[in-house]
Amino acid sequence: MPANSKRREDTQAEGFPSPRPLRIDSLQIPSPVILAPMAGYTDSTFRSICLEQGCGLVFTELVSSEGIVRNITRTLNMLNTKASERPIAAHIYGSDPAVMAEAASIAEGLGGFDLIDINAGCPVPKIVRKGA
Repeated sequence: MPANSKRREDTQAEGFPSPRPLRIDSLQIPSPVILAPMAGYTDSTFRSICLEQGCGLVFTELVSSEGIVRNITRTLNMLNTKASERPIAAHIYGSDPAVMAEAASIAEGLGGFDLIDINAGCPVPKIVRKGA
């Protein structure tokens, strides 16, 4: 987050109760507003803007488990995050459970993620054709 900006955690609409924070295990999510993972949209810049505007949790783009395991640079670049992008989840997809498990382990080892999210419903034809 830029030094001259602040996260909008104190904003609420007049007449509405303050939203409660969410919790997933030990992860505290400050706002119930959650950015969905979107291929081609949820890059670092977009995630940062959403967090500045009060989003409580952001996701990476859909990241191929095969690309992670095969160490493909373009795929791994989608897992690059900044310290200010927290909380954040890596969103991976694939059709082979063993490859998915290895990719999740690799993403966890990068150390920049609060959650590893497994795609279970993306309707994008490219993803559906791959059996993910």
